[in-house]
Amino acid sequence: MDVVDLFCGAGGLSAGFDQAGYDVVGGVDFEGAFAATFEHNHDAEFVEADLSEVTGTGVLDRLGYDPGDVDGVIGGPPCQGFSLAGAKTDPADERNFLVTNFIKSVYEMEPDWFVMENVPRITTMEDGKVLEYILSQFDKIGYRTGWSVLNAADYGVPQNRKRAFFIGHKAGEKVAFPEATFRNSTEQQTLSADRRPPRTVRDAFGDLPSLDPGEQKTAYASDPDGEYQREMRRNGPELTNHRAPNHGDTVVERIEKAAPGEKIPYDSWSQKRRLADGEPAPTLLAGPRPTYHFAHPSDDRGLSVRERARLQSFPDDYLFKGPIAKQRQMTGNAVPPLLSRAVAREISAQIAPAT
Repeated sequence: MDVVDLFCGAGGLSAGFDQAGYDVVGGVDFEGAFAATFEHNHDAEFVEADLSEVTGTGVLDRLGYDPGDVDGVIGGPPCQGFSLAGAKTDPADERNFLVTNFIKSVYEMEPDWFVMENVPRITTMEDGKVLEYILSQFDKIGYRTGWSVLNAADYGVPQNRKRAFFIGHKAGEKVAFPEATFRNSTEQQTLSADRRPPRTVRDAFGDLPSLDPGEQKTAYASDPDGEYQREMRRNGPELTNHRAPNHGDTVVERIEKAAPGEKIPYDSWSQKRRLADGEPAPTLLAGPRPTYHFAHPSDDRGLSVRERARLQSFPDDYLFKGPIAKQRQMTGNAVPPLLSRAVAREISAQIAPAT
């Protein structure tokens, strides 16, 4: 099935659909700095466009398609500041145009189905009225839509990362969401005996070499150990994007004071903590600067881009390009490919390609 990815960023959502056998034919984002990473890792065209100014039909035209030609539209429009009042009075309001323009683009592109990903709070904003509004808009343009909040750790990602997913289908029943296959912590009790133990930071980092601040290495520390490391290295890549942030002595001393799993002693950085080997990581953040949010479990430093990518389930042959701050932004904002793949497989199991 042919798919277009709106608000594609580095292409995490696209990567999961690629892995599930879909043909991602294009990615759209207003941030041109993402183009090199997206096009290097996908056999697809990157369209630099602001969807408040370019129509869905305009995007299709640039990709060589007509409305109704692509089977699916996927994307994760940011919802910062989304306001129902703004949505009702001015759909182009900068606080909410990204979500409303995703809906508008779906209407104009006429796919058989769509997937929209977002932060979980979009389902509870304004006491649930924003969710009601979004579902009503998808209904108005002809899509029967279901939603669910999914945790990436439940699908084999070594990170607790909850995201809201909306799946809309133009014809037929609502599409079911994938069942969880992993536990999301070593302490979690589940009703299903089939849920596997969680993948952990140790699973993600075990074969990557130790680094000092500012150091870069291009050789693995060992052969892959375990299913997750083998999956990340399945195409036999060289090690890339593995450079540590170049911390000064003061930062290193702060990190040294934190035991694994503890917060790093900052007065104004409450989210900075040292990762614990034996559990999935907390939700990875983007960050506008080449700084760090999480410290390595044993090295006194922040994470390399490759370590961030491992926590997100990007395979090691997925190369991140551009300035380091942009690479951190791309890895922090992305949909984990293994989570995306689980959703994509569920869709293909329930929806036949359009003919």
